[in-house]
Amino acid sequence: MAAYLLAVLKSKDFSWVEDYSAHVPAIVRKHGGEYFAVSESVKRYEGDGPTPDGLVLFTFPSMDAIDSFVADAEYAPFKAARLAASTGDLLGFVPRV
Repeated sequence: MAAYLLAVLKSKDFSWVEDYSAHVPAIVRKHGGEYFAVSESVKRYEGDGPTPDGLVLFTFPSMDAIDSFVADAEYAPFKAARLAASTGDLLGFVPRV
């Protein structure tokens, strides 16, 4: 069953984005994933947390595929760069509808 991965990001430093964007899409595709939507234009309607600088929604064939992507050693240095320069959440889910 299809699964989604949502990245909600608040960056302190954007220097990691260019290298990440150049290499990570191929790693995502290696695990059957695709970028579904990317936006730096986020408007908060509810909630008290900080408004993110960006949202990224990926589609994957399964939660196992997301697990494989997140654990991929090739992804590790890009993940480390993102974590060093941003805060946020990475959430995987399978939709009910």
